[in-house]
Amino acid sequence: MTSSAPAPVRSTRGRRHVGLVALVLPFVIGMAACSAPEPTVTPGSVWPPGSAGSTTAPAGQPTAAASPSGAAPSAVSQSVSAALQALVASSPQPSTAQVRESLAAAGFAPAAVEVSAARTPTGLAADAVEVGVLGGNECVMAQLRSGTVATSVLPVLPNGRCFIGTVQR
Repeated sequence: MTSSAPAPVRSTRGRRHVGLVALVLPFVIGMAACSAPEPTVTPGSVWPPGSAGSTTAPAGQPTAAASPSGAAPSAVSQSVSAALQALVASSPQPSTAQVRESLAAAGFAPAAVEVSAARTPTGLAADAVEVGVLGGNECVMAQLRSGTVATSVLPVLPNGRCFIGTVQR
């Protein structure tokens, strides 16, 4: 006995989704492969700190960012590094206010300094304090963590700032 009922019609909806993914996926992968300019990283440190084989300069040892071309570090980078090294030598986990005061004493305008929160929303001490100092067409970025300072020099963001998101003022 054979049935005279027609065979069920298969939906092409699933095939359309697969086709769409097949078209969009190479584009997304291609965009992810686009590279940004390489940051200038402090000799002896790797960004992010804690990466395999990286070391950060302990308090008291000067660090200065060098450019990939081997050019001398900028005066802004050297000044930021020296001010933050002196700060972490006296206070291994400085507050946001201490970081701002230290950089102001080094001659940086308050508007040029961006600092992350030193305390979490629940009141705990942050693992690290991030600092960005705008110096012309570059941002000197620093991370203060457990008495160490890691610095790098990055380009200014299109919005004219060093940080993305909220900045502690």
